[in-house]
Amino acid sequence: MKRVILLILFVSSILRANYLITNGEIALFYDGKNNILTNVKAREFSKDVLSNLQILLIKDYKIYRARNYYTQTKFIDGKNIFYMKYNINDNIVESYIILSNENKNDIFIYTNLNGVKWNEPYKLVYKFSPLILEGNIENKDGYYKYDMLNFSKDNKSNILVATERDFENFKVKSLETTLLKGLNERIYLVKDIKNKKDDSLEIVFSKKKPRFLNISFSEVMAREEKFWNNFNKKYYYLRETVINQIKKLYLISFSNQNSLNMNMSRAKYMEQLKVIYLNGILNRERVIPEFNFDRGDSIQNMFTYYYYIKLSNLKENKNIKILLKNNFIKVKDDIQESYKSIINKEGDWLENSLVFYNFLLEIEKLQNNELLFNEIELMKEDISKKVKKEILNSSGIIKNNNYIKYLDILSQENQIKNINKLLENTKNLIRLLKKDDNIDSKANLSLSLLLYKNNYIVESDKIFYNIDYFINYNEKYNELDLEEVYLYLINIQYRGLI
Repeated sequence: MKRVILLILFVSSILRANYLITNGEIALFYDGKNNILTNVKAREFSKDVLSNLQILLIKDYKIYRARNYYTQTKFIDGKNIFYMKYNINDNIVESYIILSNENKNDIFIYTNLNGVKWNEPYKLVYKFSPLILEGNIENKDGYYKYDMLNFSKDNKSNILVATERDFENFKVKSLETTLLKGLNERIYLVKDIKNKKDDSLEIVFSKKKPRFLNISFSEVMAREEKFWNNFNKKYYYLRETVINQIKKLYLISFSNQNSLNMNMSRAKYMEQLKVIYLNGILNRERVIPEFNFDRGDSIQNMFTYYYYIKLSNLKENKNIKILLKNNFIKVKDDIQESYKSIINKEGDWLENSLVFYNFLLEIEKLQNNELLFNEIELMKEDISKKVKKEILNSSGIIKNNNYIKYLDILSQENQIKNINKLLENTKNLIRLLKKDDNIDSKANLSLSLLLYKNNYIVESDKIFYNIDYFINYNEKYNELDLEEVYLYLINIQYRGLI
């Protein structure tokens, strides 16, 4: 019955869903409302590269925009291979988008035209709207180049440039050697389709000379399927829904899961520490990366100590006490400075309070005498009181569900009182916390974790497996939310499954 209810709730949003397609280096979105690929990003260039990418057909001087003939979109077999299907007056066009996990700067687009019944020649057009608004397009040996965009070419292809209105009237400029693209102009890669019933296009993001694989689409597909099959085999002992979350973590973290990049903002650095820790949970044989405990910021240093200790505990690293003993003066200074920052409510002080409190608990567990100074207990009490005042109303109940995770550092009495209230709030058709008829996955994951820590195992399992079904109901990746993935995998860790 529960799954029927969920199906009714979500089926309407799935029909025209938004999808995120990424290999961690390149990302683009399928905009379900407008039926186009949008916001193509490349991590190497730290910006969007294309505002959108569309597929067109031209026959007898009539332009058919595939977006107007939407039929179906999905990921193929749980892999990060995106499929689009269009029915253009009983002519079926199928396109596959693959962001390579072998060559991270490559996009492959394969268009299957076997379902097109037209006997006369027609044209297949890839329309690109670059965010580099002006520049020269070059006709190179084996490819076309526009800034960091490199398109594979064959003897049936040509590059045209025009504004959208001019293109509709077939007033275009054709590339020979070089061609200037103006401010409002689009790039149209046009291919003549005669006897051919399919087409492949490879796009490489590189300022330098690109390296094209020049392999068939069937080989591209085979390599991607092999990659994801090997990925799944690595976690064969886990449920498919858990593997889906690990895939998301991979896509978030592929480029820096073994190292800590010191040249980044505070927020990004904090996120990176979480990524490193989650990868440590999943790969306990992996060597602990080199940590720098002097970020020039006591809060960042405190986060670094905390996650270093957590990682070391996973790997039974015996050097924690030695490291802290050798640096205890600096660690004490960072503790004092972090405490002042939190008491003064500087920055994201609530999140900092949670990590700081748990860091002090870890110090106590280590029984490191140099750091077990009297103020630690007073600091914990002060932090707990300050958080309590911030997150609870006059009745002692949290003001909103975003504060659930902070209950962890309040007294047992406060936690139990709020647990009972939160469980009351889950007494609805889907047995989950809701806000304005929406289901907040992070609030429910936080509640499941709070319940588990307080030995409400049965209630925790009910919440977790309900929200697990909601999160994994559809295999689309419409976003990669690190906090959601983190809470999900920590729930799994508490259950001893990873």
